[in-house]
Amino acid sequence: MDRTDKKLVWLGVILLQFLMTQLVTLLVSLLFPSLGSLQQTNSELFAIILGMTFATGVFLAGWLSVKLRWLHYQHQYRARLAGSLIGAYLPLSFALLIYKTLEAGNPFFFISILGSIVGFHLPGWGERI
Repeated sequence: MDRTDKKLVWLGVILLQFLMTQLVTLLVSLLFPSLGSLQQTNSELFAIILGMTFATGVFLAGWLSVKLRWLHYQHQYRARLAGSLIGAYLPLSFALLIYKTLEAGNPFFFISILGSIVGFHLPGWGERI
């Protein structure tokens, strides 16, 4: 596999991780429909749950890509999970400081997803893509 193919696979994994964050968030919202009211009543708990769904989606897709050898990273699953969680929660924490309630479409949600993806890939940053 040449360098261009590796970069395409890497970008494909990032897209898969983004899509998985949306899928996990959708599944959690369908399983627990009362979570929608947390958005207005308890923004802190809403941010905790949202960060967990983002990090879970990123980690599951990333774990699958490492396990199936789409990405040739060292496993380092604990570090990758920690990076995903930290990357998801830092932007959400800043959003809670700025906004009173976290409403749908808040730009910090997208930043949180990107932070979680970067946090997953960070332990392997020095490795060749």
